[in-house]
Amino acid sequence: MKKWLICVQLVLFLCVSCAVVNEYATDEHTKDWVIFRGSPSLCGSTDCALPDAPQLLWSTTTKTRTVSAPIVYDGWVYTLDRKGRLRRFSSEGDSLLVYDFGTPVEASFVANDSMLYVGRIDGHVNAFSIEKRRVVWDYETLGQISGSPNLLDDKLLVGSYDGSMYAFNSKTGKKMSQFATGYYINGTAAVWKHYMMFGGCDSWVRVVDVSTGQLTDSLELDTYVPASPAILDGVACACDYNGNVYEMTLDKGKITKHRKLLATSTNNEGVDGGVVSMPTLTRTDVYILSGDRYISCIERASGKVRWKKMLRGTTGECSPLVAQDKVLVCTKDGYVSILDSEDGTELWHYEAGEPIIASPAIISDRFYILTSRGTLLCFG
Repeated sequence: MKKWLICVQLVLFLCVSCAVVNEYATDEHTKDWVIFRGSPSLCGSTDCALPDAPQLLWSTTTKTRTVSAPIVYDGWVYTLDRKGRLRRFSSEGDSLLVYDFGTPVEASFVANDSMLYVGRIDGHVNAFSIEKRRVVWDYETLGQISGSPNLLDDKLLVGSYDGSMYAFNSKTGKKMSQFATGYYINGTAAVWKHYMMFGGCDSWVRVVDVSTGQLTDSLELDTYVPASPAILDGVACACDYNGNVYEMTLDKGKITKHRKLLATSTNNEGVDGGVVSMPTLTRTDVYILSGDRYISCIERASGKVRWKKMLRGTTGECSPLVAQDKVLVCTKDGYVSILDSEDGTELWHYEAGEPIIASPAIISDRFYILTSRGTLLCFG
């Protein structure tokens, strides 16, 4: 009996451990980065390590405006430019034009089970088969799609400028639910258990049951929410445009607790100016970009700013990523920096010479940066 109890406890421990780890941006072989924040929870943290002294291994350019972030799937790097052209790059930088969607695309995309899921400016959602190199299903919403689709099991989650958040069967394209907010949806829905959470231009953060498409809870913030929330261990963080940082505890689809983790201010103890990028979550801290040139690390337990760093360039929509003990951050002016996560000390920097808007991709032995002019940089 005693041995049986020990075995049960061990199994439960392993299950809980795996459930926690899977919220981080991680893959079985740490070779894939299938969504722009690395994981469906959009927390922006990864178990992968950044090199101590990164070197530029190669670069290549399409010379085409690009907003969508690169992803890494099955060892290949995929990019999708503003004209809707999908390209695949090998680990050595060799490229292949895979498909031309023939219409502008700005949203990032997501990969799963040999499929790429793409949202287009004209409002269409496409499921693209990598093996067949063709669109296998198409659904037209009534507004442009600016945020990346996300996945929860066999359900594809997409927000549209028609004010609705959709859930599709990822295999067939059948609409499973549609939740209407009445306002534009810019961002991506963050996934937690069988719920999704997203912000909107009406200042509300909403929690929706993916299975039913029904609203389970909501919270009004001080002003509109320009980017997606991030979730880790059942706790979500979101920023409003004024620079307020909110923390929300989730349980069974309800926001059981919430607080303003940090209020906007005009002094050095708070956040200077507006926030348009996503927060990045670890189990102890929240990292945000604010004002014109700052990145701040906020201690989650106390809500105090642990450190604040002026960056080399102007901040924008490219949210920071945390890889173990390092923070990777890019600016609109084309500067790439790696900071120490403990005190914000700059450990390394690189000047790309071109604006960076898209989120980087990090895998086990390298990371990729895609500039807004279509230059893909591989560091290792």
